[in-house]
Amino acid sequence: MTNKMTRLMSIAGLAFTLCITSGHVMAEQIKLKHPLEIDADEQSARLKENIGVFQKNVQIKHGNMSITADYLEAHKRTELGDNQQLLIASGKPVKFSAIQEDGSTIIASAENITYDVAKSLFTMSGNAKFQQNGDMMSADTIIYDRENETVTSKKAKNSDNQVKTIINTQTKQGEK
Repeated sequence: MTNKMTRLMSIAGLAFTLCITSGHVMAEQIKLKHPLEIDADEQSARLKENIGVFQKNVQIKHGNMSITADYLEAHKRTELGDNQQLLIASGKPVKFSAIQEDGSTIIASAENITYDVAKSLFTMSGNAKFQQNGDMMSADTIIYDRENETVTSKKAKNSDNQVKTIINTQTKQGEK
């Protein structure tokens, strides 16, 4: 194989690898480079348990992601090292938004959202809704794995509510 061909294949392989790992890289960059910012009207701490409690008009920002809630518990998991928090938010509803690497925006809401910072994992429960690019999903529980870019939804054990998905079939002007 010629040097030119080898170089082209190496570049193509690198581009493919970057595409596959971009979600993981983006999640890692958010965890490592951006502080977890929390604003609220009231704050208290249960020091022995390593839990911060935030109430009323709670606003959370972490990189290009934001959450608004009525109530938040921030658990510091010291056994996992630095920057390993678990956030448990509740509200009427809790609202979540994030800008993806491709520029699209994810918007979600639920009565309860748990955010595991270490795993970039969101668990939304209670009238959960998830929207991206005009498509919408609603369920009793929606799990969004930001690092692996997967969404899983299910109905509650004793619920009659099925998972509902609406796929936008209209194209924007100029798209095929």
